Amino acid sequence: MNTKRRKPLWRSPAWWIAAAVAARNVNGLRQVRRTLAWADQPVPAGNRRAAEPMVLHVIVPVLREQQQITAALAWFVPLLRDLPGSTLTLVTTAREEAERKHLAARLAGVTAADLTVERFPQLTGDELAALRKALTGTGEGSLTDAVATEALSGFPTTADVVTAELARVPQPDPMVRHVHYRGDGRKAAQVNAAVEQLPTADADQEYIAVYDVDSRPSRELLARTAEFLARRRGDDGELPRVVQQSARFATQGAAGTWWERSLCQGAARAQTLWTLRREIPNLRRHADAARRPHAGPGLPGLAQTVGHGLLVRMDVFRQVGGLPTFTVLDDVAFGYRLTLDGIPVDSLPFTTTVPAAEHLSELLAQSERWFQSYLDYPQCATRWHAEGHGRRRDHAAALTIGAYRGMAWLLVSPATVFCLTLALGPRTRLPVRAVAATALWVATVAPVRVLAAAEGRPLTRRETTVRSAETLAGLLLKSVGPLTALGRWAVTGTRHTALAPKSNRRTVPSTTTDREFA
Repeated sequence: MNTKRRKPLWRSPAWWIAAAVAARNVNGLRQVRRTLAWADQPVPAGNRRAAEPMVLHVIVPVLREQQQITAALAWFVPLLRDLPGSTLTLVTTAREEAERKHLAARLAGVTAADLTVERFPQLTGDELAALRKALTGTGEGSLTDAVATEALSGFPTTADVVTAELARVPQPDPMVRHVHYRGDGRKAAQVNAAVEQLPTADADQEYIAVYDVDSRPSRELLARTAEFLARRRGDDGELPRVVQQSARFATQGAAGTWWERSLCQGAARAQTLWTLRREIPNLRRHADAARRPHAGPGLPGLAQTVGHGLLVRMDVFRQVGGLPTFTVLDDVAFGYRLTLDGIPVDSLPFTTTVPAAEHLSELLAQSERWFQSYLDYPQCATRWHAEGHGRRRDHAAALTIGAYRGMAWLLVSPATVFCLTLALGPRTRLPVRAVAATALWVATVAPVRVLAAAEGRPLTRRETTVRSAETLAGLLLKSVGPLTALGRWAVTGTRHTALAPKSNRRTVPSTTTDREFA
């Protein structure tokens, strides 16, 4: 007879880990439900509020995005004509020429088999085809720097395309501007350069609106934004200082294999769930705390702005010195600065839909790039504390919050693997198995069904199974990018790269637009 007694559950690390993951996921599901009950609700026509006259200075920084310019102009110009006084600024950069030279140097010694989008995601299909043709013409086995440079020089830069597109307009349109940034900075520097050339009159009544070149904000989105601004002006006596349009993510199924399409769809759904259970609730708590100065001397949370769909009142933008250019990325760091100054960031009560990564390589590169924002926090604290912004305890609080969020992202995949192992392991004790299964259920199946119900499209059992499996795969992959970012930093000793970390290769045209509302 086996008389060996099992140790109590409270002494089992597996029990406590599974319970902690389950508790976090249950709270996350609760936040998803709360967000969906607050956001994306149709507004009856009779309940429409008077819209606030809205002036938007839309700024679109572009780099290696020649193929997107025509479509962006065709979308934004008619959209902004409905908003008198609004402007559209496309900001190209001299960095593109420098990066083209760097790419040519990297292409030296490359064979025809190496000329793939997986190895060179910065190049378009036409550019890769031209390089293959040039290599064939030389009769050599590999490219040289000179041959690569000549082949790439046959393609216009983004600045060339913008200039050509604006030249096609019969009469100069004062609403559309082209700014060419001459420095070597990245997106933040481009945006700041464009803002410097905007007029300063009525700065407290006009907004800087930062969008990506593949963004497609709808008229409905702008109309509801104007209603939101009017409501906040009525409550606060002034226009909100910063407004964030949070996004859902969707793929267009461009990958050639079913498993890659499913994986990217699952990752997009996992990112959407993060928006609903983390980004929007955090912004709402921050805005509420920032508007209550009597609540205490502590830091009002930590705003986590996103550099897509970000509206900043022009006077506030100039007050804080624009987007930070000393960090690897700028959007989350900008939220850090707003938090120090006690500036609330309002989340719009509705979401937009934006294109998500379509290929595994693009997905991993995107995740690695986004995680750089968390690694920027210590630099933010050092720089702004030295400049006299924020007290020491404010920076300590912000760094603690940032570290928690970064660690939570890093541990998503390990925690999911751990719970999956416990749930399927034949020797796992029943209570531990139940808690691990609960953690997985509320992270995948339950939110998938909640999302579908909120969209008015109940799922069949098969659809629920497929989408839940895709979401589980997305969670299993979620920590790979952050781990890669940390590993690359440890090996190279730097987080800066010669090429901008963003891959601008678009596999399909941007057709995803903002969700429409009744």
